[in-house]
Amino acid sequence: MYFKGLILAVFLFGAALPAFAQDQYIRPPRPGDNGAAMIQSSFSMSLPVKDDEDAAAQQQVALRSFYKVAAGSCAMVVETVADTCEIIGMTTNVNGRNRNFDGYNGSQITVTGQITMKVKFKVGLSKTAQ
Repeated sequence: MYFKGLILAVFLFGAALPAFAQDQYIRPPRPGDNGAAMIQSSFSMSLPVKDDEDAAAQQQVALRSFYKVAAGSCAMVVETVADTCEIIGMTTNVNGRNRNFDGYNGSQITVTGQITMKVKFKVGLSKTAQ
C-alpha cells in the first residue's frame, strides 16, 4: 500500500512538473511598435434572403452590415481598453444557403470574417503580471 502511494505521488509530481517550469514570454517591443498589440475579432451574421429580390444586391447589403460592425469595433475597443486603434487587416466570406425545407427556415446569406486591429492599451491595462 505504501509503495502504491509513493508511485502515485511521484506520478502526480511528474505530471505537474511542466507547469512549474513554464515561463511567460513577453515579446520585446520592435522599433516603431510603441507598445502596440494586435487584437483579432471574428464575426458571423446570417440574414434572410428574399427570393423575389436581386441576390447580388442582397449580398451587398449583408457585406455592408458586416463592414459597419467591423468599423464600430475600433470605437468599442477605444471606449473600453485602448487609447488607440487601427484596423490593419480584414477577411470576409459570404455564403448563400437554401434552407427552405417544407416551407421552414427560408434561404439565408451568411457573412463571416475576421478583423485584425493594432491597438495601444490604456496605461492601467498594459502592466504585465510579475
